[in-house]
Amino acid sequence: MGALIYTGLVVSLIGTLGAPLIPLIVREQRVSFVAAQWILTITLLVGAVAGPTLGRLGDGPRRKGVLMGGLGAVVLGAVVAATAWNFPQLLVGRALMGIGLGLMPLTFAIARDCLPRLTGVRAVAVLSVSVASGTGLGYPLTGVIADHVDYRYAFWLAGLLCAAAVGLVAVAVPPARTGLAALAPRRPFDVPGAALLGLALGAVLLGFSQAPRWGWESAPVLGLFAASVVLAAVWVRVEHASAAPLVELRFLSVPAVLVSNGAAALLGFGMFGTVSLVIRLVETPTSAGYGFGGGVSLAGLMIMPLSVGTLAATRVARVAERRFGTAAVLVLGGLVSTAASLGLAVRHDHLVEIAAATALLGVGIGTGFAAMPTLIITHVPLTETGSATSFNQAMRVVGGSMGSALAASLLEGFTPAGTPLPRDTGYSVAFLMLGLVSLLGALLGLTLRRDRKARAGALPAVPAQEVTAAAEAPATLGAGRPASAT
Repeated sequence: MGALIYTGLVVSLIGTLGAPLIPLIVREQRVSFVAAQWILTITLLVGAVAGPTLGRLGDGPRRKGVLMGGLGAVVLGAVVAATAWNFPQLLVGRALMGIGLGLMPLTFAIARDCLPRLTGVRAVAVLSVSVASGTGLGYPLTGVIADHVDYRYAFWLAGLLCAAAVGLVAVAVPPARTGLAALAPRRPFDVPGAALLGLALGAVLLGFSQAPRWGWESAPVLGLFAASVVLAAVWVRVEHASAAPLVELRFLSVPAVLVSNGAAALLGFGMFGTVSLVIRLVETPTSAGYGFGGGVSLAGLMIMPLSVGTLAATRVARVAERRFGTAAVLVLGGLVSTAASLGLAVRHDHLVEIAAATALLGVGIGTGFAAMPTLIITHVPLTETGSATSFNQAMRVVGGSMGSALAASLLEGFTPAGTPLPRDTGYSVAFLMLGLVSLLGALLGLTLRRDRKARAGALPAVPAQEVTAAAEAPATLGAGRPASAT
C-alpha cells in the first residue's frame, strides 16, 4: 500500500511541475510565454488521453506490468526534459511525463485486487486523496528549485523519484492475485475507441487551454469545441458497437458513477482554478494596490497547506462515511471547497487568509476525491476498476483545464486597456465563480441522497461490500444492473 501511495504522490507532483518553471523556460529557451505554457498543456493533454487507455490495458493480470511501464516512460521523459538542448526536445520530454497522470487508476485497481474488499475500498479513497496532496507538495518544491538552481534539476529530481517508484512497485506490489482479475481473459484493445476518445479529450483541452490567448469566439477555439462534440458522439456510437469497448458505457450511466464523474469535473474546475489564481495573486507586485510581490517560492508555500488539508480530509471522510454514507461525503467535500473559494472572494488581503483558504480547499477536495472512487468501485465489476476510474480521472483533468482557463479569462476582462495587471475586483469575481461551480458539485451529490430515499421503500439497503461482491461475481459480468448509491 505504501508503494502505491508513494506512486500517487509522485505522479501528481509531476503534473504540477511545469507551472512554476514557465518564467525560467521563457528566459532559458528564448521562447514566448504562450509557447512556454505548452510544457504544462502538453502534459495535461497526454495525461487525459493516457488515463482511459492505460486503465483498460491494466484491467486484468497485466496491470502491474502496465504500471511499471508507464512509470518507466515518465523516467525517460524526465531524462529527455532534463537534457533538452532545445524547446522541441523539452516538449517531447514533458509529453512522456504526462503518461504519469494516467497511472492513478491502475493503483486503484491494484489496491482493490490485492486487499480485502472493505480495506481495498478505504485504500482507494486514500490513493485518490494523494492526488491533491501531491499537488500541494509539488508547487513549493519546484518553486524552491526555480528560485535557486537551474530548472533542469526539477526534471532530474522527478526522474529520480519516479525511478524509486518503479523499484518499489517491482518489489512491493504482487502480480494480480488468483481470482477474477487474474483469470479474466485477455480482450482485444479497442484502438478506434482509444483514438476517438483521445482526439475528443485533446480537442476540448486544447480549446480551453488556448481560449484565453486566441479568444473564446475565435475560429480555432470554436472549431476545437465543435470537433470535440462530434468526436465524442462518434466515440459513443463506436463503443456501443464494440465487443470489447475501451469504456463500458453501461457502467458510466449508473447514477453513482455518473454523479462521481460530474463532480470530478466540477470540483477539479474549482480546485485548479483556485490554485492558479492564488499563485498569480501572490506573485502580483504590490504596486498594483494588492498582491504580495512574492516569488515562485512564496507562491508555492501558499499552496502547501492544500496538502495539510488533504491529510485531515482522510480522517474527515472516514468518519463522515461511516456515519452518513459515501454520498454525504461527496456533498461535504463540495461544500467545504465552496467555502474556501467564496472565502477568498470576500477576503484575500493577507497571506494568512490565503494559507487558511488553501488548507480549507485541501480538506474539501480531499474529502470529495475520497468519495468518488468509492462510489465508482462499489458499482462496477472488479475487471472494470481501471477503466471506470480512469474516466473519472480524465474528467478531473478536463474540469481543471476549464477552471484555469475561465479564471484567466475573467481576469482579462477586468484588466484595463494598456495595463498588464487586472483590478482586484477581478479576483473576487473569479473566486466567486469557482466557488459556485464547486457548489454545483455538492448539489450533484444530493441527487444520490434523494435517489436513495425515493427507493428506500422499494429496495432494501445493500452494504457497499456486498455490492462489491456482487459486482465481482462472474455471473454479473454479462448482465445485471449495479446497485444504486448508498
